[in-house]
Amino acid sequence: MSFAIDNKNTAAKFSLFFKRGVWSELLKLPTPKERAFYDWPDEHGKNYDDFSPTIFEPLQYNIGCYLSSTSLARLQEQREVLLNILKKPEGFNLRVDALGRSFALRYITSPDLNIFNPRKTINIIYTDFTLVLENNFAPVGVDFYLADVNGLILSYPDKPIQFEQQKQLF
Repeated sequence: MSFAIDNKNTAAKFSLFFKRGVWSELLKLPTPKERAFYDWPDEHGKNYDDFSPTIFEPLQYNIGCYLSSTSLARLQEQREVLLNILKKPEGFNLRVDALGRSFALRYITSPDLNIFNPRKTINIIYTDFTLVLENNFAPVGVDFYLADVNGLILSYPDKPIQFEQQKQLF
């Protein structure tokens, strides 16, 4: 299971790991915004607009994470690097290889990361925190496998042929 923030592996580059439950957060379904309607006084029910596309509310994710390191100084450096990526005004891209897709996210807050509380166990220092992130459903990369007309996945030589397409996902 591999995660990447802006095409940088989170485990290798930042020593950032995700707690159990991150998939259930990322795969939440959005709430649609209320459709235009008119409530005719002399008819039953409401007359809804059936032609306009459905628009969704932005989703907020509460992602449990932890940083690990061998020294407190290195842990603080990793925290600074992570904050520099999170604070970008255009947001960042979280790639989840196991789901075969990316998420265009913006950082909202992290109450636990504001209070830096490192713990030490067996020569490893770590701190756990929750990131509150927002998804506005910007187009992101989605993986597809190249298949023939019978649905058989094509490969070369031993790996499936895979490509990425930009798509707006909900």
